[in-house]
Amino acid sequence: MLLLRVLWAEVLKTKRTAALWMVVVAPASVVLLMVFLLSQVPTMLLYRASDLWMGLTRIILVFWAILMMPLYVTLATALLAGLEHAENQWKLLLARPVPRWTVYVAKLIVSVTMLCASATLLVGGVLVAGTVLPVLQPELRFRSPIPLFMIFEKASQVTALAFLSLTIQHWMSLRWRPFAVAVGVGVVATVVGYVMVVSTRHGSALGIYFPWALPMTALAMPPLNIKPLLWLSGAVGLGVAAAGCLDFCRREVK
Repeated sequence: MLLLRVLWAEVLKTKRTAALWMVVVAPASVVLLMVFLLSQVPTMLLYRASDLWMGLTRIILVFWAILMMPLYVTLATALLAGLEHAENQWKLLLARPVPRWTVYVAKLIVSVTMLCASATLLVGGVLVAGTVLPVLQPELRFRSPIPLFMIFEKASQVTALAFLSLTIQHWMSLRWRPFAVAVGVGVVATVVGYVMVVSTRHGSALGIYFPWALPMTALAMPPLNIKPLLWLSGAVGLGVAAAGCLDFCRREVK
């Protein structure tokens, strides 16, 4: 019951940040950019796909997983923690008669929910793009019925594999007050994640286990066995969340 009250308070506080707008802006920008590119050069990007719906889904998810989603997670977690950091509200917040862990868990739940909401909107954007592209490029023929389950499954895998990196970013955002620390680590890790993905395509087996590279494994060519990596992201992510929560509860607030 206490967790629900703290969670509701966190939901209300998101209205004071740009993080709420990012839920819509991040997936929408990816879809709009891909529609523009595919309307110009569909031969290079789509015609090689055996199924245009899944080809379109993969192209959009690749851009989302490589660049937009890691930066989105970095900024969202930093902005949610920034309310208390910027106004030095931690003493006031933690002096309330609620367990400290509820604050940590509530912010984590909000971050995960926002990411899931963005992924859902991204799926909707795939459907819109598949409707608009044949109008812009009449030679494109998307089959009917739409493989909605397959599209949603692929987007869900990419999102679930991002859970580990999200828990790390969440911990860092609450642990260090400077906004630049969490954002800097997230940006550098995004670049390293891309390098890891490239190294995996050239034979390295370790790159797929880098937290920020995990979402790209759901889109690997040839396909990889995703289930062990989903368990890895979930189990290790929960472990990181527990460790971060313990650190948050024991830390002295200055």
